[in-house]
Amino acid sequence: MLREYARRTGWLLCGLLVSAVGITTMLQANVGLEPWSVLQQGIAQTFGITYGLASILVGAAVILVAIACGERVGAGTVANIVLCGVFIDTLLALGWIPRMNGLLPGVLTLLAGLELLALGTWMYMRSALGSGPRDALMVAMARKTGRSVGLCRAVVELVIIFIGWRLGGQVGLGTVISALGLGTLFNLNFALLRFDAAALHQEDLAETLRRLSRERQM
Repeated sequence: MLREYARRTGWLLCGLLVSAVGITTMLQANVGLEPWSVLQQGIAQTFGITYGLASILVGAAVILVAIACGERVGAGTVANIVLCGVFIDTLLALGWIPRMNGLLPGVLTLLAGLELLALGTWMYMRSALGSGPRDALMVAMARKTGRSVGLCRAVVELVIIFIGWRLGGQVGLGTVISALGLGTLFNLNFALLRFDAAALHQEDLAETLRRLSRERQM
């Protein structure tokens, strides 16, 4: 079992790193950000903190709301909140991904970032160590309101785009592309990789601790 968790943890860490590269690439595209990034950039600029720290704070707030609504979180959920922000700040500080200044190179860079985010999410999800904080919130809202996850996501993203824009987050063509195309891109990648996210059981933290405790007692 320990070997199994080592393998799954490897998928988790690789997925978070690739996702962080994707998000950093979208930030550097400079043509408008995906909805949650608009909010996080706006918070970072308003309060004079790094984007990564803003991402951690938003992720923590989101997951607290999800927990209050009855959702369970996994070890991967916690890692997602903390490590993704650390990775993004590190990548921005290193400056390996240049900032684009034109529309065409910006859009192409944005699309590359979206694809990396989709691949990183696949790696993260296949570790089955807990859903991402924003996914958990959407599921919790759908259960509480009786509406579809898609509708809840659309409403939440419109609200956070508006708040992020008011705080100074970058809204542009990239925001529209991300909002309309990210779900389709995820579905396409999952289909090509023959990955059924809905059929995969995401292990919560209590379940992980129980399994590891049983392993130590054997």
